[in-house]
Amino acid sequence: MLQNLRIKLIVIHVVHTAVLLLLLLFITATCYFSQTNALTRMELSIIGIACLALSTGCHFFLINRFLTPLQQIWQQQKDFVCDASHEVRTPLTVILTHLDIIMANSHESVASQTKWLNNIREEALSMSNLVRSLLFLARADSQQQPLDPKSFFLHNALLQAATPFEPVAARKGVSFNITAATPVAGYGDEAKIKQVIAILLDNAIRHTPAGGKVDLTLSQESNQTILTVADSGEGIASEHFDKIFDRFYQVDKARSKGGSGLGLAIAKWIVENHGGFIQVASIPGAGTTFTVHFPWR
Repeated sequence: MLQNLRIKLIVIHVVHTAVLLLLLLFITATCYFSQTNALTRMELSIIGIACLALSTGCHFFLINRFLTPLQQIWQQQKDFVCDASHEVRTPLTVILTHLDIIMANSHESVASQTKWLNNIREEALSMSNLVRSLLFLARADSQQQPLDPKSFFLHNALLQAATPFEPVAARKGVSFNITAATPVAGYGDEAKIKQVIAILLDNAIRHTPAGGKVDLTLSQESNQTILTVADSGEGIASEHFDKIFDRFYQVDKARSKGGSGLGLAIAKWIVENHGGFIQVASIPGAGTTFTVHFPWR
């Protein structure tokens, strides 16, 4: 995008310079060859100056128009770095605190400090996942996130991605149901499609309390394949729908449920780069449904 803006600005400068040169040549030639009186030449000069002012005004207007998205990108990058720093600082603080506790009790056995070591491990894994997500989005922004498109069976990919979440849901007391039409053929990066499924399931299970349910459905309608993840969790108010796919966005930061706020942004990028789109529907207190549409028959 930055490269496109740079090209547009160069084109504007070239066109503006060409217009100025043509105006100067026209005025000079007219005044030189004109046999009219001085008043007519003055009128031509005034017209030329007015055209020059108009051209300059248009020049600055167009530059400002193209610089506006550049400023927005710069602000987004600043916000991104700020949010990323905050997200990394939290697990680092926990790790350092637990290490201080362990060092203060260095005379104790490793077995007696398992609690603190497990906490350190969990925070390290959390930070590792965060860094992995940040790298994914950074490569996506620079258009260096490769896709490996090929034909595959989507229902098989769905089952492979969903199976690891069955014990996770069971431990939390959440009913997990899978309904997949077979066979469903797809074309794209199978690993990244699995990543979308994993992101949506992880999000649904984390936000569904014990006794609730999560339904994963794969179906085909007319010229598209539809993937749906529905939960009976806490739900999302409609005012959050427009921002829920933004990076680091948390509906309720006080109840982030352990997520980094990057998963849905990654899922959206993957889906859109496969020619599809993702939608969210929710009722506070009743649950949330994410629907992914792929252009596959």
